[in-house]
Amino acid sequence: MLAEFVYCYLLRPWPLRPLANWSIRQLLPAQVNFGEAVVVLNPDDPVVSGALHFGVYEKAETKFFQTACREGMTFLDVGANIGYYTALAARAVGPTGKIIALEPDPESFKYLEQTIAANAVGNVLAFPVAASDVPAKLPLFISHDNRGDNRMYSPGGKWPTVEVEAVPADDLLAENKIETIDFIKIDVQGYEPKVIAGLRDTITRSPKLTLLTEFWPKGIRDAGGDPNDFLNTLRDLGLTLHELKADGELTELKDDADLIARHEGRRYTNLVGRKLN
Repeated sequence: MLAEFVYCYLLRPWPLRPLANWSIRQLLPAQVNFGEAVVVLNPDDPVVSGALHFGVYEKAETKFFQTACREGMTFLDVGANIGYYTALAARAVGPTGKIIALEPDPESFKYLEQTIAANAVGNVLAFPVAASDVPAKLPLFISHDNRGDNRMYSPGGKWPTVEVEAVPADDLLAENKIETIDFIKIDVQGYEPKVIAGLRDTITRSPKLTLLTEFWPKGIRDAGGDPNDFLNTLRDLGLTLHELKADGELTELKDDADLIARHEGRRYTNLVGRKLN
């Protein structure tokens, strides 16, 4: 959180942001290690790769992930980027588990494939696609300085775009004979409702599912969704919801209006959904 505050607010004014980005790019190594897991960095992305290099990337999410992702699980990584969670999961689930990683950005997917190769594991399937509600060819809006902030909807302004293939994850999983999932991670900048709409069948069939998803109300609205509807959809699918706090602990979600009010504008949080039966 401190690193994000420094980068997003203290270094926001021109020319501090370009200077910070240039400096970080000069310091990036080719890859970083997290225990036995290896992540190949994108040398042109100072935000995600920079945070990984400096050890400040998604600490609360990582803490939860490392306790919840276990041997033998099938893990779906939606918005895999360069493969941080894919690499962690490949070690955690072991040879009896399986990882399916989805990343539509061609540049990020290139480094995702390198991360998978660097870990020398055979339990990962990676696809250069976006998860959505219906099959389509869609524009992906590219953030030059933060490949983790790419959008499947127009953010306004002059963002470059690439055309990507979007598919319902239900269809992709069925094509690969995967009927159930144990753990899903979604981080797609507000496009999460579309992802869930294309995952309903798999979620319904998965009796012991854990979901870790970013929750950014403004992004959900910008993508054409409704934050309240999204929360209700997750509950309708049998998930009990908790908010993941900055210390990595979970607090049961009881007041949707308060959650949304606390995360307006650029503020976001992460939710954990679990099937408890």
